[in-house]
Amino acid sequence: MYLNLSVADPLKEYYFFRELGYDKTICPFEEGFCLTDGTLRLLITPKGFLSTGIVMAGEDMEEMKRDLHNRGIIFSACHNTNFPSIVGPSGTTLSLLEMSEKMSVPLKGIPVSICGTFFEISVQTIDYDATVAFWKKMGFEIIYGEEKGDWVTMADDFIKIGFYRKGTVQHEFRSPAITYFEPDMKNRIQLLKQLRVDIAKELGDCKNGPVDAILETPAGYNIFLFKA
Repeated sequence: MYLNLSVADPLKEYYFFRELGYDKTICPFEEGFCLTDGTLRLLITPKGFLSTGIVMAGEDMEEMKRDLHNRGIIFSACHNTNFPSIVGPSGTTLSLLEMSEKMSVPLKGIPVSICGTFFEISVQTIDYDATVAFWKKMGFEIIYGEEKGDWVTMADDFIKIGFYRKGTVQHEFRSPAITYFEPDMKNRIQLLKQLRVDIAKELGDCKNGPVDAILETPAGYNIFLFKA
């Protein structure tokens, strides 16, 4: 599983994540970049190449399609990319990518970025109930939150995605966002400031320095930094 960010300037976005401490890894295609924070695989691609959203990679495209078809999910060729995709009820695009297993570098399993421990991809949705039902079909299970509540975190063996009913989260929220939790997040935010990484929004009790913050990538995507 990957998170893909489709951006106008992939190189600028790439350097931003490198400044956060992300490692560069092998990219399954020439267009764009692939990075990791140790537990999350991130793709950065030019506009029109691959839609922003979740990317499911496998060695056999037809086998992936058959498996998802059996779950009641039908993929079609997207009119503006070369990858089969579907837009879920949350508005998040799920794309399929055929690639050799050799192209997928094993994750270290430990944080390597300044942001700390990756928690989830966070998505705000208007149709919350249909969104949860869709991702249950995809084989994801609820690990935090209540299905009939206002938010859940769902996971499979490869990635965690949080879904939030629109209006539940009061701070700025551009989906999909990358969320991190660390006990020492206040110190990490201070380090980011020292490195001259712009903090888009400071949250929480900021009297002695923020314990929570929102970063904004050059393309405008959000990174949430929260104290655990």
